Amino acid sequence: MQNILLVENDKTLSKMISDYFINKNFECNTCSSVDSACNLIEEKDFDLVILDRILDDGDGIEVAEFINDFNFKTRIIMLSQKSKTEDKIAGFEVGADDYLSKPFAISELSLRVNSLLSKHKLKISNSFSLGPITIFPKTGEVIFHGVTSTMRKKEIQILACLFKHKNHVVNRNMIINDVWSGGSEIPTHTTLDVYIRRIRIFLGDNKNIIKTVRGFGYMASLAE
Repeated sequence: MQNILLVENDKTLSKMISDYFINKNFECNTCSSVDSACNLIEEKDFDLVILDRILDDGDGIEVAEFINDFNFKTRIIMLSQKSKTEDKIAGFEVGADDYLSKPFAISELSLRVNSLLSKHKLKISNSFSLGPITIFPKTGEVIFHGVTSTMRKKEIQILACLFKHKNHVVNRNMIINDVWSGGSEIPTHTTLDVYIRRIRIFLGDNKNIIKTVRGFGYMASLAE
């Protein structure tokens, strides 16, 4: 039985959604605040979190950030009346896999839940290496020079895409299709470039492994 956490402060909507998924043979836990959501995520292993942006004690963005740090593999669908482009970008930047604006049909939410849970978001093997760097996309771990760190979901997925095609140029559309497949919101090239900058910052002295090919895309390579 797959396990969903629903974080929603509208009690009527919360009951409607939880009843629906329980009837579909999901286990469904509910809460309405950032604090209670983080406590539940520490206690249980959830396959997916349905997460409202506006909660009793803050923004669902905080919960998404906590999920990225605590349980990398958990999928996230954000729900919100905040439906402007910048709101959606903020959600995707902290690791949301999908973003559904309110009001919505429960049937549409169900389709998106099933889509995320039926697909392996990371269509890649256990690890990839290039020079001193080894990455483990399914756990978010990165090892370089003997030190293990953890990257955010989308950033390591992008890095994995580049490592899969190391020494070859990968255009931006290829990266976006590889990383954001299954989601309804597709990022712009500018948003992708922001992710690349963050990856380079994370890599520090190894940042030159990720090379920009102007007018086309990026390449992971040791060659100068």
